This record gives sequence, structure tokens and C-alpha cells, in this order.
Amino acid sequence: GVGWFTHIEKVIEYHQQKRSFGGIGRDLSFGWAPLLNQVGFNLTESIEHGGVLQRVIGGHQDSINQLVHLMGDPGRHNAVLVGPVGVGKTTIAYAFAQKLVEDRKSIPADLRFHQVVTLDAANLIANAKGRGQLEELLIHVFNEAIAAKNVILFLDEAQLFLKDGTGSVDLSNILLPVVQGGALRIILSLNDQEWLKLSQTNPGFTQQLNRVAVRPLDEADVFRVMEDQILFLEARHKVVYMQQSLKEAYRLADRFIHEQAFPGKAIKLLEAAAGFAEQEHFITAVSVQQAVEKTFDVRVQTADSVQEKDTLLNLEQRIHERMINQSRAVKLVSDALRRARAGVRNENKPIGTFLFLGPTGVGKTELSKSLAAVYFGGEDRLIRLDLNEFSGANDSSRLLAVGGQDPYSLCAQIAKQPFSVVLLDEIEKAHPNVLNLLLQMLDEGVLRDSENKPISFKDAIIIATSNAGADKIRAHIDRGEQLEQFEQAFTDELINSNIFRPEFLNRFDEIVLFRPLNQEELMQVVDLLMASLNKTLAQRKVSVSLTPAAKQLLVQNGYDPRLGARPLRRTVQRTVENVVSQKLLAGQIMPGQTLQLDAPELQAALTERQ
Repeated sequence: GVGWFTHIEKVIEYHQQKRSFGGIGRDLSFGWAPLLNQVGFNLTESIEHGGVLQRVIGGHQDSINQLVHLMGDPGRHNAVLVGPVGVGKTTIAYAFAQKLVEDRKSIPADLRFHQVVTLDAANLIANAKGRGQLEELLIHVFNEAIAAKNVILFLDEAQLFLKDGTGSVDLSNILLPVVQGGALRIILSLNDQEWLKLSQTNPGFTQQLNRVAVRPLDEADVFRVMEDQILFLEARHKVVYMQQSLKEAYRLADRFIHEQAFPGKAIKLLEAAAGFAEQEHFITAVSVQQAVEKTFDVRVQTADSVQEKDTLLNLEQRIHERMINQSRAVKLVSDALRRARAGVRNENKPIGTFLFLGPTGVGKTELSKSLAAVYFGGEDRLIRLDLNEFSGANDSSRLLAVGGQDPYSLCAQIAKQPFSVVLLDEIEKAHPNVLNLLLQMLDEGVLRDSENKPISFKDAIIIATSNAGADKIRAHIDRGEQLEQFEQAFTDELINSNIFRPEFLNRFDEIVLFRPLNQEELMQVVDLLMASLNKTLAQRKVSVSLTPAAKQLLVQNGYDPRLGARPLRRTVQRTVENVVSQKLLAGQIMPGQTLQLDAPELQAALTERQ
């Protein structure tokens, strides 16, 4: 706003003034560093020639003052900036270099006319052939910096210098004697995890380093950094950022980016939004939303297309094209999704959380699949875990494994695909430790993985299923009772029998009872299975139909009260699909024909298998 505009005016005025950089005497006072000039980037020269245009951020001031103190006072002239990725460690190093140029009166005399030079690991590796030559190159660079007497080295992302895997040597062995002697002024930058690893693997080295903790900025400072950075982004991408784009970048970065800290993650979104400029090259809030949707494969804009609105308004009908009955469950899930896409929900929780209770084979899993296919984009959007495999006390750790440890863990899958349906099958069989972990996910929409990174479930629908009390549901239905008549009593019984704790059940938005399918509904399931088969046969330009007697035969042989409608699919395979396959191979069905099957043919197919 006004403060930013005033800052720009002062910067322009500052760069129009004549300034002294020490004259020829400065160059004669210090040594030459030709190799360092070749492989490093001189921040000080860039600032002196107007290459940096940023304000000193209040939240960074303590860290900058610490660098001035550590670099200027007697003793070990080193510092390591430690903080989360994106918190502003590089910005602090730039601001420190800027202070040495623009505020020479307030800095220690020993630091005046010092230059900050950053070393890039990739550039160093490119200038060396093999490990031995790289080590010689680094030693030469350090010796030049020491001999020059006015160089402060900045090693950004210092982990690239301190471990194998990038073609680099273990720089700590080269740095240790130099750091101990205090002859080389050097600043390193490490994220929290890399600092912890280094402290564990090489404590002798880290004990010689002066740690400077970099804290996250408050919201006001984050916006100041964004305002400074968009000047560079606008020049690079030939766009103009509107103020609302900064606000939206802050909001969505806070929600979707957890592996980075502010302000870095907000700037990341602003740069991504440059590819979604509105007319006249303006970057708006919508541009940022589009960038987030493309980058993270989620939906953050409210439903605005005619096609999506039609899908949402007719969601129940679309789902019922894939599954039979259970209308109440379908409506509850559809309502949750409509609230989310209309922008009427708590964005700090999952889209919806549901507990489906009922016998096997009545549609609990099929509803989850249908929702994933109809709205989320395909059945591959279904993340399914069988919790009977998590019955051990230590199995909760398997839910939290990162992708490198287990790509099929809950956290790894949702991190890869946050816009999904999460299906937790047979949740009553999970160990209490696992259930305690899931409580946090249901309540807060977040779990922390094995590396302590927050993993968001706020763009997922969570569906847990259970067969607990299935016999009691069946008994109530057999007595002619409707679900609404015994639903509350049934839930109370689950609590009283210690199957579920009340605090666990209370975390779900809805507890939905599924009733067994009747004969008429089972006939409709057969129709769905036949529609699926005919879709497959369409490429052969043939189709199949069943007589009412044939459908009845399939229901009689494919329905099991214990397993519900699931055996029906196998029965259709063993009868209808086998008969059709034989007739196709025998040339008894020609393209364009419809084969009608009656009960005797299907009975014969069943008899052959007995």
C-alpha cells in the first residue's frame, strides 16, 4: 500500500544519489580473487549497481543484527542461518549485504567495504571434473577468500556442500580447520531438518558454528516481502499483480503448501499465477486460484461452469446410475459436496466425514467408488485402506509413512492426490492407537507424517465403513422397521457394547445406516451389471439382454444374506459372460445383434460348474 509506494520513491531517490564505494584505495587494500569472481556471485556489487530493491523486514532485523555481530566481533567469524524452507534465509543474507553497503556508519569498522559473495553448488560442480578436482577447487576458493581479507562467503542451501549425492565432497572436513581458526568469514544456510542431521552425523563441526535461528514472519511482514518480490516477477513475466492476488496467494499458500514456510510459499504461488493472467496481463485472485488448481490438482474456486453446476445439482441421479437405493446416504454425501463447492463449509476440516454402518454387500463401498467416479474424476481418486490390516499397536506408524518409505501409506497417497475420496474399510477392526490418530484427521483435517510434515485432508471426503451390528440391522428390517425408527438406539448400542467410543462417533458429520437390499433392488443390481457388460461389448457391436426369469435366476443364485449383493457379480461372470464368450467364439453372434438369454441357458451354465 502507501508504505510500499513510499519505499519505492526512497529507493529511486537513493539510487539517483552519488555514492562512494571506497574509491581506488579500497581495491588496493584488498587482494584479488579471480577464481572466486568466476564461480561466485557478488551480492555486494549487485546492490551497489541497483540490483536489489527490497525493504528491510522488521521480522528479519534480529537475524541481520546477529550476522553483523558475528561477522564483526573477534572470534569465529561464521554463522549458520537455520529455519524452514521458504522462511527467508536467503533474503536475510541479501539484507545483510545491503546493510554493509548502505549503512556503513553503524557497522563495525572491520566490516566496512566487505563484500558478500554467494557460492552456488551446481556452478562449482560444473567447473570441476571429478571429486578430487572439486575438492582442489573449493580449497583454492577458500584460500582466495582468506587472502582477499574483505570477502564474506555465503553458502546458500549448504546441505548441497555437506553431503554426498550431488557430486560434491564432504565440505565440513575442508571447512572445519578454517572455521576453527576464524580466518574465513562465512555464512551458511540450512533448513531445520538438515541442521539436525548435520548435528547428529558431525557434531564436532556444528559445535564450531554459530547458529542463527530464523523465525517465521508475521502476516504484515509477509505482505511486505510479496510487494517487493512482485517487482521482479512483473518485470520477468510482463504482467501486473493486483492487490487481491497477494491476499489470495497468502490464503491459499497457508492452506495448501505445508512443506514450505512464509513468505516463500506465497511467492511460489504468485510466480505460478503468472501463467494464468487475465485480460491485459493482470494477475487477479482468480489467476492464483487457477494456479493452485493446476499445481495441486484440487478445486478451490466455487462452482461456476454450467457443466459442474449441473453435475452438483443432479449428483444423486448420477450416483444412482451406478448403485441401487441407499438414498439417504447418497443425499447426505451429495449435500456435503454441494456445500463445499458453493463455498459454504468449514475449510479447516475435510469436505465431509461419514461413518457407513450396515451388512456386507449393500453399497457402502460402491457409494464411495461412485462418488470418486462421478465427481472427483475417476475411481482412481479413491484411496482405500483395509483397517483390519492395522490391528497392531504399532500399525499407526504405517499410516504416516512418507512416499519414499511406503508410497501406499495414507499420508503418501493423500499428499500425492489431495482431492480424493478416502475409504477406511472395517474401521472397527483397527487398533485403538490407529483410531486415536484418525480422530485428529477427522477433527482437524490434518495428520503429520513420519517426517513431521503436515498432510492436509481438507480437500477430501472421508468415509469409514463398518459391519458392526449388521445382524441387528437385518433383524430390525425383518420386523418391518424403518431405519429412522431404530437408528439412534442402534448407535447407542454400539457405544454401550464398547465397539466405538462416543468421542470417536462424534467426530463424524453423519452416521449412516445401510439396510439390506430387497428382491426388487437386487433385480436392479442385475440391470446395472448388464449395463456394464454391454458397455464392454459395445466395441464388438453386440449386446445382451435377459428375460425376467433369467434375472430372477441370477438373484436366487447370486444373493447371500451374509455377503449381500457381492456374489451377484461372480454369478453373472460364471453364467452370462461365459455364454456370451462361447457364442462370440463360435460365430453365433454377429455385429449389430442383441443376444437374449433365458433362465434355462443360464441354469445350464451353472450346472456345468457344479
